[in-house]
Amino acid sequence: MNAIPRSGIAGETPTTGYADLKTELLSLIDELAERLPAALRPALALRDKLQAGHFDVLTVGQFKRGKTSLINALLGENLLPTAAVPLTSVVTVLAYGQPPRITVQPLEGSPFDIRPDMLADYITEPGNPGNAKGVREVLIRTPSPLLGNGVRIVDTPGVGSVFRHNTDTAWARLPQCDAALFVLSADQAVSEAELEFLHEVRKYAGRIFFLLNKIDILQEADTAAIERFSRRVLTEAVGTEVRLFPISAREALMGKAGNDPARLEASRLPVFTAALERFLLEEKGTLLLDAAASGLARLTGRLRLETGLERNSLTLPMTELDEKIARFADRRAQAERELRRLDGRLRQEFRLLTKGIFAGDPERRLEDMRSRLGRRFDALVLGQDHRPPKDFDESLENFLRQEVAEAFADWREALEDQGEAAVAQLAETFDREIDETVAELQRFAGDLFQIAVPAAAPETRWPERRRSGIRPTGEPMGLDLITEQALKRAPDLVAPRFRKLKSLAERWARYGIVRRRRRQLTETVEMLTGRIRSDVRRRLEEMREELSARLRQRLEGVADGLDQALTRGAAERSRASDRTGSRIRQLEAQLAWLDGFDERIQFFRKRAMAQRRT
Repeated sequence: MNAIPRSGIAGETPTTGYADLKTELLSLIDELAERLPAALRPALALRDKLQAGHFDVLTVGQFKRGKTSLINALLGENLLPTAAVPLTSVVTVLAYGQPPRITVQPLEGSPFDIRPDMLADYITEPGNPGNAKGVREVLIRTPSPLLGNGVRIVDTPGVGSVFRHNTDTAWARLPQCDAALFVLSADQAVSEAELEFLHEVRKYAGRIFFLLNKIDILQEADTAAIERFSRRVLTEAVGTEVRLFPISAREALMGKAGNDPARLEASRLPVFTAALERFLLEEKGTLLLDAAASGLARLTGRLRLETGLERNSLTLPMTELDEKIARFADRRAQAERELRRLDGRLRQEFRLLTKGIFAGDPERRLEDMRSRLGRRFDALVLGQDHRPPKDFDESLENFLRQEVAEAFADWREALEDQGEAAVAQLAETFDREIDETVAELQRFAGDLFQIAVPAAAPETRWPERRRSGIRPTGEPMGLDLITEQALKRAPDLVAPRFRKLKSLAERWARYGIVRRRRRQLTETVEMLTGRIRSDVRRRLEEMREELSARLRQRLEGVADGLDQALTRGAAERSRASDRTGSRIRQLEAQLAWLDGFDERIQFFRKRAMAQRRT
């Protein structure tokens, strides 16, 4: 498989990208784990965290815009099935993996692997119509260079086709994206439906890349014209100037498969991949790398202190060593009492936060929204009263599906923003306090054994992902609805000469429609209000538990390491063997290596930050 060039711009000098920096940092983590047994577990945890810090890039857009073909072109192989009809029906996640592997994640039951030739049976509309097989998503692991840098590409079903469930599936995945590839087609002008879907995408995606696919099917002049038109429409839709990447996924794939650099360059795909790589580094990539490098620096500092404690403990008389170990145990117990008090305060703060988050502005916004939806519904009823019952009902249904969903999505976003801001402030306060508790314990140990302990920088926060959004549920089906459906069609069955009977049937149909839709509006508002409040409360409790566990792990990780270092020193000292001198020299060499290793970490962090500024 051919590697994807990092730069498609003539004359541009290749620079160290996110993938290279991440590989280098992983190598540093592995080196520390291999060198020092005490570093193995925390280093592996740090490595897993860095590797799990994936960057989900969703391909989204209307059906038949070439989203799946684009993914195949990016990966350089016909991995996903394509066809002339709406095909993709299940979310497909592509991640790095060696050897290649395809895993089906069902809605119920345990995941299972399938062969590549079975893929279409699970992710396509013909093979799995209406997702009858109950597939949540399919995970494809493949050793693609593009996926090796932490990127996960997610193929979503196209929206706007005759298959409504495809649109729902694509919509439901939006909250989990870090960036989106919004795919348009050069053979079709930007539609109103695409702009409506773009409005939804913008609520969740941290960055949207706009791609104009299929430029190979048009003449150059026509391509330029459709490019100008599409850019203008998109700019008006988002309110700011956008960059549009004209590409040919088909030509790019053929260029890679045939090892034809000229054809690949003509497809203009390398320009986009270079922009994506820069974005990864400049945005989330740098934060992720710095968080991992900061964690590695803290781990190195911890190991240096533990090594120093063990080294100095070997030079002390046993009585003095026992006395110092007892004093350290007392100080650790004090730190653990401080942690328990901290956790009690944390619980109280979150209780107040949970109680108060729905008050004030969010509660006023909810009441205003309810009133506004009611007025909008009444105005719609009056304004549409002249229409046939079927059209009248469809207009009210569209109101319930679109405007109510959008209003509650905005309210939920306001609650989430308020909650996340409050939790971030709490986390900063409590992180600072546990950092000080840990630092005091380390200083105490250092002073006790006459070791200089450098000040530790605060731990960098890891980039976080937004939680999933909401969408109204389907309509209830009952006797009233069945009766109303019959009335809605009754006017068409009445002979023209019975005009009064036809008018009466229409009035009864509209009356039934309004009564049901008004009840549905009330039920939907109450259901969404309760669901969002429950979801926000549950998420706040999850965040409290996560923060509490993080505080405890931070203290216990340091305290356990110091305890173990002293235990090893005491055990060696009690033997009073001839090996003590040799062990002291080993520990001194280890201290010198750790000093040099820390310098390498700091140099890496400077390079990563400098790369972001270039």
